[in-house]
Amino acid sequence: ARQASKGHAGRMAGRHGEAGMASSRRALLPFAVISCSYLLFTVTDGALRMIVLLHAYSLNFSAMDVAVMFVLYELAGVFTNLLAGVAGARWGIRATLVTGLLLQLLTYGLLYGWGWQEDLAGETRLFGHTATKQQAIVYITIVQMFGGVAKDLTKLGGKTVTKLVTPDEKNTQLFKIVSLLTGWKNSLKGVGYFLGSWLIGISYGLALGAMMALVLLALPMAYFGLDPQLGVSPSPGRLRLSDVFDRSNPNLNWLSLARLFLFASRDFWFEVPLPFFLRTPPCAAIGRPCADDSDCGSGTACDAEAGACANLNPGGGCGGLGWSRTQVGALL
Repeated sequence: ARQASKGHAGRMAGRHGEAGMASSRRALLPFAVISCSYLLFTVTDGALRMIVLLHAYSLNFSAMDVAVMFVLYELAGVFTNLLAGVAGARWGIRATLVTGLLLQLLTYGLLYGWGWQEDLAGETRLFGHTATKQQAIVYITIVQMFGGVAKDLTKLGGKTVTKLVTPDEKNTQLFKIVSLLTGWKNSLKGVGYFLGSWLIGISYGLALGAMMALVLLALPMAYFGLDPQLGVSPSPGRLRLSDVFDRSNPNLNWLSLARLFLFASRDFWFEVPLPFFLRTPPCAAIGRPCADDSDCGSGTACDAEAGACANLNPGGGCGGLGWSRTQVGALL
């Protein structure tokens, strides 16, 4: 009887073990799908910053012009963060993730309307027509807004799924995988910086097309690999925007406010000033006698009429390091 009891207990333990493994696999699937989609998106988000900034630099936009282009990108991220939690609880993680990916596709598609450098001959164009610099700034600022919304809608899935699928016991293999994949995000954003800088050095159209291909790779995984009910609140009708602010824990709200200033201080020097400094040629390189472009350093070109090296972007000033696009992207 004792042996029969032990055998029965062993079979029950085995069934529980198999059930636990099956449960872990079911929990791992949405995490793997969302993580892959989110990480692919992260590459395109990092590339977007460099493509817009370096293309604007090559078209003689100043640092202030480029800074304006990023205003709605950042503001849209702030407000989307506030609304995305409510949207995810109402319509699910799949809906917000797919919407974010589609908006990223829209962003890159609209950037094709911005003038191609080799066709400009010193002019700013939108959809093949001559445009003022102010019109181009307004257009790119609006396009960037869609990218800002896309970033935070997609980020919602990447950040939320770890909480939804991680069991209470933190010392599990699943939790270790969560920690590992989450740590890849910033690294892949850096990969995006490099790819965007490198590809735009080859062709503006190629850079946009390659990033759109990555988004298209992520879309089927997000749509077909996720349950539409993942993340949906049991009572979505009761959700309000005011629920975003946790009144029971004011420290959380203070932390959120502090993060707003933290990111603002980072962007103050990192988003525009640093790339411009790295790309802008040294003042000593401007005005140097030359016969052709090979006599001039990076960031300058030979002015045949003056017989001297001229700044490729007069609006960018001088006094920087004069690095190439690829070098700038690699460092950032």
